[in-house]
Parts: sequence; structure tokens; C-alpha cells
Amino acid sequence: MTVFIAHAPADRSAAEALEKTIERRGQFSELDDGTVALRPVQQGDALVLLVSQALTFATARLRLEQRALDAWADGRLVVVKLDKGIAPVGLRDLPAVDASFEAQREFKWNEVADQVRDKIRPAPPQAPEAARSAPRLNKRLRANFRTDADEWRSIAAVALPVLALPGVLALAAAVSIWLANRIGPAPGGWPELRRGVGEFGARFGLGAGATEILFVLSILLTIGIVTYWITRLFKKPKAQASPAAPAEFEPDAPAPAKQGDSVFVSYARANEGAVLPVIEAAKQAGRKFWLDQHGLKPGDGWAGEIVRAIRGAGGVTVMCSQAAFESDHVKREIYLADRYKKKLLPVYLEAVEPPEDFEYFFAGVQRLNLFETPEPERPQAFISALGSN
Repeated sequence: MTVFIAHAPADRSAAEALEKTIERRGQFSELDDGTVALRPVQQGDALVLLVSQALTFATARLRLEQRALDAWADGRLVVVKLDKGIAPVGLRDLPAVDASFEAQREFKWNEVADQVRDKIRPAPPQAPEAARSAPRLNKRLRANFRTDADEWRSIAAVALPVLALPGVLALAAAVSIWLANRIGPAPGGWPELRRGVGEFGARFGLGAGATEILFVLSILLTIGIVTYWITRLFKKPKAQASPAAPAEFEPDAPAPAKQGDSVFVSYARANEGAVLPVIEAAKQAGRKFWLDQHGLKPGDGWAGEIVRAIRGAGGVTVMCSQAAFESDHVKREIYLADRYKKKLLPVYLEAVEPPEDFEYFFAGVQRLNLFETPEPERPQAFISALGSN
């Protein structure tokens, strides 16, 4: 388990302070300023993104953004604001811990560490059908039970070696007494060993019988602890769920649409008037589309519903405009389309060029300048550009 702390080089001191707090909680952390390619965020990891004005102008901003969106799609991202600067597009409307007031950062680091713990906490296993019908209260109880089990395992990792120590000392003392009795012209046996153990206990004010009992019990306890750890060492680990499904999915959510059933439409709410008539006309021609007309929010359930729709789509159409290039939703949807290897069709509603981070996704992709097409001909031009997807 690794907690990656992504930050601009100028924010390294803040990242190091947060790193100390996280590691005091028993989590291994690693600083990531984007200058070195680190391994992807995996199951059991979390990523903390420190957002500041320095991040906006960092040379490795795009790499850090991509890692942050990777973590967000899997429900493993924690955003922290270090100042009142504007976050990059795609991250501005996500929930964030406000650590802009330096005098309170020590408290804020603890809040971040709590959120990290929640992100890396494994979800309780449950069968698909049972999960759809289980009450939310039961889900919380199972999560709490799993958390308690994890905490007990952590305590056992420290307590068991301590409990095994008396047995190790008793075994060492017994072996020493045995070896001492075996050396000499008249080697001793079992009676001499018992007498030596009794004399050892007498030095600490214990009777011979009590010392023997303590020796036996502590040695047996140590043997049991060693056997337990050896068994765990060679025990086959349980299969884990595939990391492909985002952690934010609700178990009772509907199954993803069949691959290729529809085309996902990514657009800015401000462009509804230009987008919806074209989509409706294309529907009349028999095409299927998925688009958000209900104003989904980036909180609970948002990632799950959008990810399911994009994963199940046959392609993704991006309705490009200045408003779209400034939309956090559109940025994340384009990223998810690229992540799931979906064919992109940029449809330009106005004469505007994409910013650098959008241009990366559009490289080598054929675009449709819909604004250059007469309005009555736009649905047919759109359908032709979609082709077989």
C-alpha cells in the first residue's frame, strides 16, 4: 500500500509535512512531483493531489493531472488546496480539503490522513445479487467489521512477537542448562535439567514447580505463534476483485450497457441549444446516444454512472466549444474515453482551438467542423461523421 503525494516542485515542503503525518499513521508514502515516472496507482494505493497556483504552471502538470484522474476514476483521489489559486480544468469541482491557511495545516494533514485511510480501506466482499438487495445499514456494518478485523491484525503484528519473547528466553535458558549438564565426566539427564530450571527460577524468587510450569507454557505459546506465522506465510492469498471497476460504483446500480449500444455525448450545459437538436435528429435516423440531461454532480454516484456509460458506449462524441474546454465534466469524460480506448469524434460547434491538455487527446483524431455546415444539413453531416460507431 502506497500513498502518493502529487505536488508541484515549489510545494515540496508542504508535501513533506503531509508525508510525515501519513507515515505516523503507519502508511508508506512517496512524493511525486511529476519529474520521474512512478508506477500507476493500484488497488490498495491512494493519491493525494496538492493543488496550488504553482501546480497550474508546473512543467509536469499534465502528468500529475493524468495520475490524479486515474486515481479519481478508481475512487482513490484526495484533493488538497494549498492556496486560493484555481485548480486545473477537470479538478476544480471535486471535493477538496482546504489547507490554504498555513497555521491550521497540522490539523488539516490529519484530516487528509483520515480521508486517505478511507480511500485505501478494502470494501467488504459480497455476492452481486445479495449486494443489490442488502440494506445500506448492513453494508456499513460489514465495512465496520472489516475495518475492525484490519485493526486487530495490525495489533497482532505487534503483540504476537512480544508474547513470543518469554518463550524464546525460556527455551534459550533450558537449552543452556541442558548443554551445561551434558558437559563433564558425568553428563546429566532429565532430573538435572529440572533441577537446573528450578535453581534458575529460585534466583527470581519462584518455586521449582512454578518455574517449570512457566517454562512449559511460555515455550508452547512461542511454538504456537511461530506455527501461526509460518502458516500465514505459505497461505494462498484470496483472489481480489479486478481494479477495472471504480470504487465509487454503487452495488445496486444498473449493469453497464451492452458494448456498442450507444454513443456517449460529452458537452457543456451552455451548449444545449446547439447540441440537442442535432442529437434528436440523429436519433430519428436510428442512432442511439447517452447524454446527461439531468445535471449529474461530481459527488456520490457521479463517477459510477458516467464510467458505466462510457465503458458501455461504442464511441464518444465531444461537442467542442469554449465552454466545453472550460468544463470539468467534459475534461473528465474525455479522459475516461481515452482510458477505455473509445473512439473519439470531436465535433466543433464554434471556431475555437483546444487547449494543450485537450489537444493531447485529440491528436491524430479526425474532427468535424459542424459550425461550417448549414444548420439543416448538420444532422446528416453528424451521422456521416459517426460512421459505423
